[in-house]
Amino acid sequence: MRKKYSLLLPALIVLGIALAAVLWPLFRPGFFISDDGEWMVIRLSAFYQSLADGQFPVRYLGRLNNSYGYPVANFLYPGFLYIGSLLHVLGLSFLDAVKAIFVISVVGGAVAVFTALRSKFRMIPSVMGTLSFIFSPYLLYDIYHRGSVGEVLAVFAGALIFLALEKGWVWLLSPSVALLIVSHNTVALIIGVCVFVLVAIHKYRIRMGIGAAIGIGAAAFFWIPALLEKGLVRFDATVISDPARYFIGMQNAVLLGFSTVIALAVLLSVGKKYSSKETAIAAFTVIGILMSVAVSVPVWRLSIVGQLVQFPYRFLVLPVLFGPWIVAMALERLKGWHTVVLGIIFALIWIQGAGNELQRISFVNRNTGYYTTNEATTNVANEYMPKWVTDIPLSRAVETLEVIDGDVSVATRTFSGVNIKVNLEANTESIMQINKIYYPGWGVTIDGRLTPVNYRNELGVMRIRVPQGRHTLEASFRETPMRFAADVVSLCCTVVYLVWLRKLNTMI
Repeated sequence: MRKKYSLLLPALIVLGIALAAVLWPLFRPGFFISDDGEWMVIRLSAFYQSLADGQFPVRYLGRLNNSYGYPVANFLYPGFLYIGSLLHVLGLSFLDAVKAIFVISVVGGAVAVFTALRSKFRMIPSVMGTLSFIFSPYLLYDIYHRGSVGEVLAVFAGALIFLALEKGWVWLLSPSVALLIVSHNTVALIIGVCVFVLVAIHKYRIRMGIGAAIGIGAAAFFWIPALLEKGLVRFDATVISDPARYFIGMQNAVLLGFSTVIALAVLLSVGKKYSSKETAIAAFTVIGILMSVAVSVPVWRLSIVGQLVQFPYRFLVLPVLFGPWIVAMALERLKGWHTVVLGIIFALIWIQGAGNELQRISFVNRNTGYYTTNEATTNVANEYMPKWVTDIPLSRAVETLEVIDGDVSVATRTFSGVNIKVNLEANTESIMQINKIYYPGWGVTIDGRLTPVNYRNELGVMRIRVPQGRHTLEASFRETPMRFAADVVSLCCTVVYLVWLRKLNTMI
């Protein structure tokens, strides 16, 4: 026991140094140049504005799409947006909030991986396995090249799920599953299949299955509307990427994780009998590698795979999550100098890989207004634009409310996000246009009475017929009955989770 704890402090120091080495760029001023990173900051600022205006859950971001708004938050992973909004309330800028989520995800993931490995392996294999997570080439690529805060947060959620299953902690499993679902749509699907298998072969599969189901239900406010309303937007008809262009090749083969590949080879050479869980973990790792390279072309020819996953390299989240276990297994089974040699090889691979990735980072310093006033869609191909929008707005409207036909004078007006209120006088029967793209949930009243909305125009914006006279016109975006039902499911599952915790007496 004394030896066990005498090794803990040096292990934590080593892991702390490794974390500092890969995360130090996140503490520099400004933001690193990446594919999506700054767009995520922009989306976070728009999301927070909608949240601050009273929209909850947030689904429609009124500032984006050149101020015409659209329902991107109804479909795309809102997890980091809620966390980032909380961090902003606590005092962080939107930019620093996104960087903080990266840090929390990597550090939290490393802690979860190390804790899980220590429940099975000796100290050295556990440390080495955790280092393989920290220095994972794809994880660093995801942060500093792609800027994919959602994917990195999903990896953190996956590590928590793996820890919960290893320890039998139902109390951790439910919230971790919910976090995974709201962290990133595609990664949740990929990891979710693995979670289903691991729960099915778990010693306490019934209890773990119930815990996972509660987590799925707790995230219902997001995934139910996202699935049921997918037909209202362009997603199914939009080709976002050609998978054939995004296979891992010789030029970026390092992303496969050479240490994990070597560890797999070692396990095959040892030839010992493995448990069903160990076999499943090895299978997940191999599948993740194979699905990211051109050998999997026949699978990617299935349209549903390309549409849902889009980029083959996304499957590398599996080696990131399960590779640490493979590395620890390999080192645990070797003895003497073999362990030392393999450890040195791994260390050299990690240091060189991390060094190459970190030295390519470039930074840009922008003022806060760049993020808080930017009105872009933050999407690749407007895939979450409602189908009835035929002309994408190329510039912002001069006025949020304008007269299309007739004679109307506006006395007072109040515009707040997705809440609009005006007092007006129509000298003749008139048609007014609210320059916000219509999406189910929008409602317009005149003098407190619901009035029909016509959105069948090129921009898909709302037009209302106003009778002659003085009136109060109000428009707001709220939950539909279906979305409200999904919210109730989430609330009920959260209550069930809290009650079940007490009943099982599993709270730590």
